[in-house]
Amino acid sequence: MPNNITETFFELIRLGIGTGNKISNTLNTKEWEALFELCKKQTLLGIAFSGIEKLKAEELPPKPLLLVWHNYCLQIKQQNNKLNRLTAIVTEKFEKEGFRSVILKGQGIARLYDQPERRMPGDIDIWIEGGRKRVLAYVKKILPNCRPVYHHVDFLELDGVSTEVHFTPSWMNSYFTNRELQKYFKNESEKQFTNKITLSNDAERIFVPTNAFNRIYILLHIYRHLFQEGIGLRQMLDYYYVLKQGFSEAEIEDTVQQLRKLKMLRFAGATMYVLKKVFDIEDKYLLTEPLEKEGEFLLNEILIAGNFGKYSPRYKNDMSNSIIKRAISKTGHQMKFLSSYPSETIWGPLFRVWHYFYKKQLKKYD
Repeated sequence: MPNNITETFFELIRLGIGTGNKISNTLNTKEWEALFELCKKQTLLGIAFSGIEKLKAEELPPKPLLLVWHNYCLQIKQQNNKLNRLTAIVTEKFEKEGFRSVILKGQGIARLYDQPERRMPGDIDIWIEGGRKRVLAYVKKILPNCRPVYHHVDFLELDGVSTEVHFTPSWMNSYFTNRELQKYFKNESEKQFTNKITLSNDAERIFVPTNAFNRIYILLHIYRHLFQEGIGLRQMLDYYYVLKQGFSEAEIEDTVQQLRKLKMLRFAGATMYVLKKVFDIEDKYLLTEPLEKEGEFLLNEILIAGNFGKYSPRYKNDMSNSIIKRAISKTGHQMKFLSSYPSETIWGPLFRVWHYFYKKQLKKYD
């Protein structure tokens, strides 16, 4: 892809979020089409369209493409409206069954955006209080053949939207850092299960993580997916808006201390670089000093793989391969990160072997 397309893409996103004021290149029809595909690959069509709305008439994309783009934005808005409604319904359902819950990512993060209706929504991730055994026993009454993994189980699909029920928000490959992470989740759980907000109308009430929790969790979510299948700029933009909520000196010290315990400070530095280069985030919102070398490597991975790695050749091959071949492919993918993130890389194969037998144990829960 021509470099000027990528640079114009970054400029258009900055226009959309309000940190930029122009695009430097005049694009022809083919270049606009390439830019559209890049925005689609990174699930940032809605945000980019907010930038297009600020362009001069002579800078706009061709009218046919502009109309297609506008229609995508209308669809994204409709999806967000539906997700707001469904997220509230799922929250209420579990509440009636005696479970407190927290909506992870999704509509809770969307509300932080300047234009929430322009963020591409996904599925519903809900963290349920009660512990793995109790929550899984409830899920199995409804879905006896469900297939749980360490941190979640797929639940009912509602109006075409899938739901993941989380026993814990996430995990880490390393036994030691995962133990530290699970302790953090346990210590912070009460604040999360009582943090109620409203979405687009007063009837849509859900519980969401605090900003302090999201400074750890959303960064971990990006880190986790980088190791698993890949990550896109939409997830980076989520973290941009998390940091834009601000923090005190004491709060940033707490966040950095926790990231140090999880051995994620280097990744935090790489992320700060991406947030600065792509979104031009203000320095006062940076958690750490940006790390250029690590950041460029991370940004390259993002541009290759796209949203959750779905545009990576490895992703397509993995979908058609056996379990053993997928495991070998995943190990090869993760080895790229050995010098930067040795703990998670080295523990990766060990975790997968342990997890294979752990899933067999989960099937015995009733």
